[in-house]
Amino acid sequence: MLLIIEELLVRKQKTKNKMDKKEIENLRKKLLEQIEQLPEEQAKSLREQIKNASTEQLETFVKAQMQMQSQKGQQGKQGKGEQGQGECFFCQLISGKIETTKIYEDNDILAILDIYPANLGHLIIMPKKHFQFIYEIPDAILKKIFVFAKIIEPIIMETTKAQGISIYIAQGQIAGQTVSHFSVNLIPRFEKDNVNLMWQKKKPTKKELEKLGEKIRKKAEKVVTENFEQERKKTDKKQKKKDSSEAQEIIKHIKKRIP
Repeated sequence: MLLIIEELLVRKQKTKNKMDKKEIENLRKKLLEQIEQLPEEQAKSLREQIKNASTEQLETFVKAQMQMQSQKGQQGKQGKGEQGQGECFFCQLISGKIETTKIYEDNDILAILDIYPANLGHLIIMPKKHFQFIYEIPDAILKKIFVFAKIIEPIIMETTKAQGISIYIAQGQIAGQTVSHFSVNLIPRFEKDNVNLMWQKKKPTKKELEKLGEKIRKKAEKVVTENFEQERKKTDKKQKKKDSSEAQEIIKHIKKRIP
């Protein structure tokens, strides 16, 4: 899909020279042609970004697309969530190979401003370790991601003067996951901002809903119950430890007061 663009970048790397104006515009033209193959809503958003992008932004965009194509070809050869640091576009951001604007970083998570935002202030929160799907992420890291999202949302709202926030998570390429690294998108929303996350409503029958609901309940019942039971036991254990510690402190205090 990106063969012509890849040729331009390879030629640039071999010559170690910057692209001239003609090559830049050729690159822009090829990108615009290729995004016409995408669904209209996705193409519309990218079209304006590519038209207004600088040389550096165009090159970063293409490298990311090439990386995604490479990852797609490697799928099945590597284990889930083990494509390796530095392999995907987000992993390159995390390792510092690609420059970005960081909002928050610790040992587990990174929050950055999207370089191709749906709206200015579009924030991406991701685990620093490579995971593609939400079910692969340890609970402690997943909790940190969403607690951070809860804390940062009103700050983004206030700073950007947004009228709302769309929280968007894509799982799988067909669902719009353009980089196979889990992320939570916080998108500031404004009236008439042309960011469309709506979908055409389908009309299933009550029988179809009940049939599907029964299948989901049956598969989920054991897994959900087991997970919640494990969480309850952990909580009970922590509470017992806390109660025991408090009881010991009280006994200690009482003994000091007994003559």
